[in-house]
Amino acid sequence: MYSIKSRFMKSLSQNIVRSAISFLTAILIARWLGPEDFGRMSFLIASFVAFKQLLDMASSSAFFTFISQKTRSKKFVTYYWRWIGVQLLFSLFLLLLLPDSIVKTIWKDEGIFMLVLALVATFMQQHVWSVALQMAEAQRETHKVQKLNTLIVFMHFAVVIVLWIGGKLFIPLIFVALIIEWSIASWIASKMYRTDENEINVLKTESDTAASVFKEFWIYCLPFVPYSFLGFAHDFLDRWMLQTWGGNSEQAYYAVAYQFASVVLLITVSILKIFWKEISEAHYNNDIKKVKRLYLKVSRSIYFIGAIISGGLIPWSEEIIALLLGKTYAPGALTLTIMLLYPVHQSMGQIGSTMLYATGNTKTLTVIGSIFMLTSIAAVYIVLAPTTLYGFELASQGLAIKMIVMQLIQVNIMAWYIARIFKWNFDWLYQVVGLGLAVISGGVAKLIVISVISSHPLILISISSFLYILIIMLSIRIFPWIAGLTNSDIVNFDFQGKFLKKYK
Repeated sequence: MYSIKSRFMKSLSQNIVRSAISFLTAILIARWLGPEDFGRMSFLIASFVAFKQLLDMASSSAFFTFISQKTRSKKFVTYYWRWIGVQLLFSLFLLLLLPDSIVKTIWKDEGIFMLVLALVATFMQQHVWSVALQMAEAQRETHKVQKLNTLIVFMHFAVVIVLWIGGKLFIPLIFVALIIEWSIASWIASKMYRTDENEINVLKTESDTAASVFKEFWIYCLPFVPYSFLGFAHDFLDRWMLQTWGGNSEQAYYAVAYQFASVVLLITVSILKIFWKEISEAHYNNDIKKVKRLYLKVSRSIYFIGAIISGGLIPWSEEIIALLLGKTYAPGALTLTIMLLYPVHQSMGQIGSTMLYATGNTKTLTVIGSIFMLTSIAAVYIVLAPTTLYGFELASQGLAIKMIVMQLIQVNIMAWYIARIFKWNFDWLYQVVGLGLAVISGGVAKLIVISVISSHPLILISISSFLYILIIMLSIRIFPWIAGLTNSDIVNFDFQGKFLKKYK
């Protein structure tokens, strides 16, 4: 049995490699397709990702929570996969029946063939693969599934290169490649979940029937039904309004900025499923002390790591855009600068949401989320709508600002409520000090370097990064609490993951 530390380090190392490949692939596609086509492809994917959660209604979260708590029967897993199949068939059926007027209103001049490809590709990558990944993680097969994930991402990178060399890098072929790649990966990962029927019988677990499984999911998911509708409306309208009032290019600028933000979320992604599994199991076993230790240590550490990465990148947004994407994406530099703040509190929000999911506090999550999604829909209209419709017409920069402000408020209310549920103190000071310190340090490092050196941007960024890291290390040594550490942790620091070591 692998320890939490071992699984986290394996997940992190694989995520670093995989994220580097995925990021490079996305940047190459964005550069080779250009802002117009890349924005078009990004909107297709975003619209169907939003629709996916409408159908899912938190059933995937329920599924992972149930299989993490204890081993489940083959029938239980089979019933859930049938539900996944129903979702896909219903999605295709609904898309084919939509009137042409609605299709044109949403997706402009896209043909039905392109829409079907986009739907299936998104469903396989974002939904089917996610479920298969959950099954493997529930068996603590982090090592195997991370290797598989990295292999598939590398295969996609190779396919994109081959298509570009052959002059065939078109959106439909990219979608076909995604469908094939993630179908294979999902099938392999799902086979990593093995049930032990004899053990289940010994533990006197009730046999799963269609009625009992449905009831179990119904109880968990019922609070999420209206929440799922709101989630769909929120995510879809964000990107649809941007597409309608900003166009393909603004969609591309936002998509590129979001891609950078996803890289900053690397640490959070690496720990999230592991954290969910351990919190779910500890809470099921009524080990509240372990729940508190894990939550407080992980949330603060992950937050500060995100702040460090964002703080180092923000001052160099224009140079990064110019180096990686060229002049055609130069107008998106401000959007990138703003969006680099997004993953800092997003990591905090994901940890908080996972905490509530894993401990069964779904009502709290849905109430908080619903209020802020309704507010956010109004906010996105104000920042994106033309001035003739009483908006500010801020395009991709406006959407980025909305994301930052709304998220900052929401995640802190969520963290406060978690502290209230489990009866511990709500701590917020580390957020202000940690993020402020990182952003100021990044700006100071750049200012010092460009004041004394004139060279290629890559050299300047490299020197600035080195200076920035030194400033951050000194700050942690003086104020270890901002990173969730103590003076003892600093003196005896284990670079292989000390902050998780004692929880194995």
